[in-house]
Amino acid sequence: MKMSPCFDRATEQIASMQKDPRKVLIVAPHRDTHASTIAAMIAASGHTASLLDTSQWPCGLEGSLLYGQSGASVVREGASVTYDAAWSRRLMFNKTAPAHVHDQDTKFIKTEGLLFDLGAVALLGAGHGVQRWVNAPLAALAADQKPLQLAAAIASGLVVPETLISQCPGDIQAFRQRHANGVVVKPFNVGAWADGANYSVSYATRVSQNEPLTDADLRACPTTYQQVVDHQADLRVVCMGGEYACLRMRHSLEGEIDYRAVRHKTTLRYDWVPLFPGLQAKLDALRSVLGVDFFCADFVVPVGDGEPVFLELNPGGQFLYLDEKAPGMDIASKFCSFLVYGRIDRSLEFPRLRKVPAVSEDSAGSGYSPESGLAYV
Repeated sequence: MKMSPCFDRATEQIASMQKDPRKVLIVAPHRDTHASTIAAMIAASGHTASLLDTSQWPCGLEGSLLYGQSGASVVREGASVTYDAAWSRRLMFNKTAPAHVHDQDTKFIKTEGLLFDLGAVALLGAGHGVQRWVNAPLAALAADQKPLQLAAAIASGLVVPETLISQCPGDIQAFRQRHANGVVVKPFNVGAWADGANYSVSYATRVSQNEPLTDADLRACPTTYQQVVDHQADLRVVCMGGEYACLRMRHSLEGEIDYRAVRHKTTLRYDWVPLFPGLQAKLDALRSVLGVDFFCADFVVPVGDGEPVFLELNPGGQFLYLDEKAPGMDIASKFCSFLVYGRIDRSLEFPRLRKVPAVSEDSAGSGYSPESGLAYV
């Protein structure tokens, strides 16, 4: 029986992969869906994937940092721990003490454990024990800061809305007066409040010029104020090295400015579309300025077309839902290929799994493999 060329290529790639197993580290909480999904896909393809969870008590790295005249290394039981590749998905800056820890010890141990983990991550990020990073931790942490992103976007030639980040009432009121059709108020991070049966989430909100905001309210918390961009669609651009995929999202609700806030109210249409002409060169420049190889960037397409307007990027951005909403691009498989090999063209080795193992408390060097007896959720 004659096999298809696609089948032959997939067989060749899998055979090649089995001769060259890689060790991969993912810096992320052990309950992170993206981390557990990618780790499971990598492990199912014959490689070893491990998690380093900086929220784990007392520390996420179950190893030691050894220094001598020969250099610095991460060791476990006297042996050096090395990884072919690592991904800084999400650093956590808090730890929850178990019940048996004395209250007076909690703060000290929490601080020491966190500083140990952050020091270990910084050491690994500098190339000690890791050959290649997808977003080195300190670069990812810097790139995640919205004030830096906007400056980098402007320097890269991207179009950005006029923006003020402040808690100073005078500056905020002056900014509002310049924008007759209101401003968009956007938090640095999504927050949530529960009051009995009511539940509120802090997505971006449009505030009219006439809506009263007291100086005390403005001074209470710094946030982002942006020019309103009347738009016809949202774009999420996924960057993996120099490769880009662009998903367009449309809905029929007029006046809504944040697609996340309306996705439960109406139907969103998802389509993969080409990048706007000239946008790739600017994204390449942005990637270089920020020093990251992977990110998800959000744009809006103005009414009447024209160049998409940059809103923000996330170096640890969500991408699993893209395959569910708009099948065919296989973003998760391409990301696995990019993480393991540094390129996306071996994605056939990493099929999407129907079930994802729950990630147990991590030993940063332990194998995360199909044989490990992980429970399914």
